[in-house]
Amino acid sequence: MDKSQNKQSTIKDNDKTESTQSEITSFQSVDFDALPKKRRLMQPKISQKLTFIMLASSAAFIFLILVSFILILVINGSRGLSFQLLFMKPGPEVEWSIRPAIIGTILLILGAVGLALPLGLAAAIYLNEYAKGGIIVTIINQGINNLAGVPSIVFGIFGYAFFVLALGIGKSLVAAWLTLACMILPTIIRTSQEALKTVPPDYRDGSLALGATKWQTIRHVILPAALPGITTGVILALGRAAGETAAILFVGVATGVPAFSGFLSRFPAIPFELYMMAISAPSSTRNIQWAIALVLVVIVFAFNLSVIILRNRSEKEKH
Repeated sequence: MDKSQNKQSTIKDNDKTESTQSEITSFQSVDFDALPKKRRLMQPKISQKLTFIMLASSAAFIFLILVSFILILVINGSRGLSFQLLFMKPGPEVEWSIRPAIIGTILLILGAVGLALPLGLAAAIYLNEYAKGGIIVTIINQGINNLAGVPSIVFGIFGYAFFVLALGIGKSLVAAWLTLACMILPTIIRTSQEALKTVPPDYRDGSLALGATKWQTIRHVILPAALPGITTGVILALGRAAGETAAILFVGVATGVPAFSGFLSRFPAIPFELYMMAISAPSSTRNIQWAIALVLVVIVFAFNLSVIILRNRSEKEKH
C-alpha cells in the first residue's frame, strides 16, 4: 500500500511539473507586440514628466507660502517686540506685557499634552496590539475619527458643562488641561495607531520567537520602531493645544491677569490675549499684535524642536 501511494504521488508531482513547464513555455512564446493595446492620450514618458512637474510645482508652491508667512510674521512682529512686552511684570507703569500669558501658555501646553499623551498612547496600543476585530472595535475607531473632526468650540462647551460645573473644578487651569486633553486625544490615538501599524509583523514574530513576552515586544521593539510616527502626532497635538482659543474660552482663560496665581485659578494665554487685543484695541497696537503672534509661533516651534531632538537622541541611543 505504501509503495502504491508513493507511485501515485510521484505521478501527480510529475504531471504538475510538466503542466508548469508547458505554461512557462506558452508564456514565453507569446508575442506581446501582437496583443491589442489600449489607446493612450499621451506617451508614458510624457505622462511621467507632467506628473513630476505637477508634484514639484505643488511642493514649491507650499514652500513659497510657508516662507512668505514666516517672513511677513518676522518683519511685522519684530517691530513690536520689546523687553517690556516680553519680560516686564504688568502694572500701572507698563502699558503692554505678555509675560503672564507666556507662562500660562507654556503651562497649558505641558499639562494638556502630559495628560493626553499617556492615555492616547495606551489606547492606541490596546486597539492595535490587544483588541481583536469586531463590531465594538469598529465603533470605537469610528468614534475616534468623528471626535477628531469636532469643532473646538464644542469641546469648550463640554469642558464648561462637565469639568467646571458637574465636577465642580471651577474655571481654572486644571479645567483647561482636561478640556484640551479631550480635544487632542483623538489626534494622538489615531496617529499612534497608524504608526504602530507601519511596524512590520516580522518584528513582532522575531521578538516572540526569541522568548520575549507580548509587553516586552511592545515596549522594546514596536514602540521604538513606531516612535517617528508617534512624534508626529505629538507635534500636531502641541500645535493645536497652543493655538486654541475657543476651547479654553469657557473654562478659565482671562485677560489682564497680572501673574500666575495657581492651578485652580483663572489664567492668561497668548491666543486669548491676541484675540481680545484684535477685537478691542485700536489699530495703533497692530505692531504689538504681530509681535504677540510671533511669540506664539516661536513657542510652538520651540516645543516641536524639543520633541524632534528627543526623538533623534532616542534613536541614536537605540542604534
